[in-house]
Amino acid sequence: MPKELRCGGNMHGIMLDDTHLEVKCKRRACGSKPGTVVLHVFDITTGELTRTRRFKDPMKEGTRHATGQHNAVRSA
Repeated sequence: MPKELRCGGNMHGIMLDDTHLEVKCKRRACGSKPGTVVLHVFDITTGELTRTRRFKDPMKEGTRHATGQHNAVRSA
């Protein structure tokens, strides 16, 4: 069962099993950009990067919240 590695509200990675750690990468060289999430999986016994996956960021999906409201700043 995956275990989240957290401090407070920040998640730093997920232990997928006894030997694999998944972390989110923010480097552009790895493909990170607005709207894209990059996840690296490392083998913790060797320290080697075993795979990299890129996904569309569900939190950056357009300009609407799940409630259908726009992300707009309103003047007072």
